[in-house]
Amino acid sequence: MPPGTGMTLRLHQFAASHFNEKVRWALDFKGLAHERVSYLPGPHIPAIRRLSGQTQTPVLELDGRVISGSANIIDVLEERQPDPALYPGDAGLRGAALDLQGRFDETVGPAVRTVVFSELINDGAYLCRMFAGSKSWPKRLAYRAAFPLARGLIAKGNGVDRAENVTRCFAETALALDRVAEQVQNSGYLIGTGFSVADLTAAALLAPIADLAHPDMARPRPVPDAYAELVGQYRDHPAIAWVKRIYDLHR
Repeated sequence: MPPGTGMTLRLHQFAASHFNEKVRWALDFKGLAHERVSYLPGPHIPAIRRLSGQTQTPVLELDGRVISGSANIIDVLEERQPDPALYPGDAGLRGAALDLQGRFDETVGPAVRTVVFSELINDGAYLCRMFAGSKSWPKRLAYRAAFPLARGLIAKGNGVDRAENVTRCFAETALALDRVAEQVQNSGYLIGTGFSVADLTAAALLAPIADLAHPDMARPRPVPDAYAELVGQYRDHPAIAWVKRIYDLHR
């Protein structure tokens, strides 16, 4: 029986999250059929805590085992379904790819999230469309009505409650784009000469500022002017062209 055959996979996610996109991409890349259970940020907390003992998504149920965190999930998927591989076969390249994933998870992913939320935090209607668009009309209405009360917690949770942090995150995002553009010049990939977890991570975590057409990361239309201006700020950066290329080739 081939690896992965018969696995029962259920992904607990936020549909609009770039960290959740990492796991969706890994599952799809490996050809693993899975169920997706989408939550509303905030109301998700009790259910995710009961399931995993913590409150963050993504969480994957794999044959009854519960794994939280995108890097941990990808590690388990790579073990259970090693082909096609996301980890380079060479030990040195594998270490470099995992190190890059860790650095992007720790710094770039949160920075990009703050950058995006800094432009959208005052547009409750659009944020609710992003996260609740697939829910029933009563749930969408209730979520939108609760937004003004939850806005402060949302701002704090996404790092936009302090101006100095927003400034730092814009700088971190710009630095990441420059580093990606420089690092992919030789082979088109971040580590070695082929697609790996490093490219998946970088492309997924930069996706919110690339305004992609891929259905798993496409934003509801029309987008607010503030978001359109944010995307326009990065549109001509070579790293954004690279993100789109990696999505076209491997997503």
